[in-house]
Amino acid sequence: MKTVTKQEAVDRFEVIADLAHAGETVVATHEGKPWIKLVPALRTRPGKSVAASRARLNSISSKSIPGASEVLGRLRR
Repeated sequence: MKTVTKQEAVDRFEVIADLAHAGETVVATHEGKPWIKLVPALRTRPGKSVAASRARLNSISSKSIPGASEVLGRLRR
């Protein structure tokens, strides 16, 4: 994690945004306290698809994993 001042974040936003895009978390501080945190929009893990994760969980547990629509249906009740 990289830390910069608020003014550095304003002055060098393009560089800081590129760092975040590359996977770095950047915290900008104001008067010594955290002000904002810039994080990558998506953090992907190569080779870790939803299907692969679901298959791994199914191999560990005999209980089926509910889909999003099933979970939302339960919440609406």
